[in-house]
Formats: sequence, structure tokens, C-alpha cells
Amino acid sequence: MTYSEMMISPAEARLSTLGREITALTERLACVNEAAVLRSLDAMQTAGMTMPPTIEPRKIIAVYHYALSGVPASGLSAATQKLIRGDYAANPNVLLGTIPKPPVLAALAKAEALGLRADLARKREMVAALTPRDRRSPASRSRVRAMVESFRQAHAAAKAGRDAVSSDGRAQGANVPTESAADRQPDDTAPQNPAARNAFRDWLVSGVERANLNPAVSREAFHAV
Repeated sequence: MTYSEMMISPAEARLSTLGREITALTERLACVNEAAVLRSLDAMQTAGMTMPPTIEPRKIIAVYHYALSGVPASGLSAATQKLIRGDYAANPNVLLGTIPKPPVLAALAKAEALGLRADLARKREMVAALTPRDRRSPASRSRVRAMVESFRQAHAAAKAGRDAVSSDGRAQGANVPTESAADRQPDDTAPQNPAARNAFRDWLVSGVERANLNPAVSREAFHAV
């Protein structure tokens, strides 16, 4: 046994064996041809069996070949051997010493092939049971593949959008000046209340007018207040 054969699993080895057996059975169940019909008739005539008297001699081959078309060659061979041995003595449709008529011979051959057909069907079922199969239909598999591809595209687009937003945020953040704590403090010279600002402005205007009307009041003294 080679190394590759040793690495084969029991299931694979069983499948290989079944494959060879199925091939052999298929060959045995192949339909008869004209040569096989001639061999069968010649063997029975050689054994002393006579042809049915109701069939014209010149049409014997054509009639038997037509009746046996589609019949497994192995079935015809088995039926021929049993006819020569007299195994169909209990069959009322078979007359010992006489080659059965075409319909009778075809029925006998088909019956002999039933065992092989059943064996072939059983082995094919075993192969089907041992072979893993995808039970989904081609249409179902196509729909699943389309759904998976659509999800992948949507996921890729969403990821690209998040990356773009993150990059733009970092770039804009680098250009925005940072406000210091001192900038956020209220102005001591200018009141923040609108009413207070208006009163403060009126006070400045009145002070300026007093300084202009009274030269004794200097601007330096005014600003020192």
C-alpha cells in the first residue's frame, strides 16, 4: 500500500470501491447488440434446441433482436444458460427443447437482470449517502452570494465614510486656534451687561464734554478717575 493510499480516509476508500463496483455493474447491464443475440441463439441451437416453427427463418435474427432491444446482455446470457440446463421446467411459458419465442426470451432475460439492477441501485444510494452534498438549490446559492456581496459593499462604504470624517475632523482641529483661559475671562473695562455698557458709554461722553467745557479739568485728571 502506498503512502497516498494510507492517507485516504475510510469513507473515501469506501467511495472508491463503490465506484469500481458501479462501473462493473453498469457494463454488465449494457444493452444487448446483434452479436449477443446471435451468440445466444447459436448456443441454444448447438444444445439441440429448435427454433419456433411460427417464425420465418429469414426474419429470425431481426425479430429476436427487436424483442431483446434494451435488455441487459448479462440477463440474456443468464437466461440462455438456464434454458440449456432446463432450469425453467416449472415455467409454463417455456417448452423444454425449444428456443422460447422472442417475447418470452426477452421476459426471461429481464427477470435475470433484476438482481443486478437492484444491486446497482443500492450501491448508488450508498454513494449518495457517503457523499456530502449542498442541499441548497442553485438559485438559493445565488441569492446568498448576492446578499453577502451587498453586505460587504455596504460595510466597505460605511468604513470609508467613517475614515473620511475622522481625517477631516483632525485637519480642521489643527487649524482652529485654541482659546485660552485668559481669553474666556470677562473684560474688566467693559461691562458685559448691555444696559451697563450703555451707561458706561454715556458716562464717558459726559466726562469728555465736561473736560471740553472746563479747561481746568485736564484730560490726565479725567483719565485718572
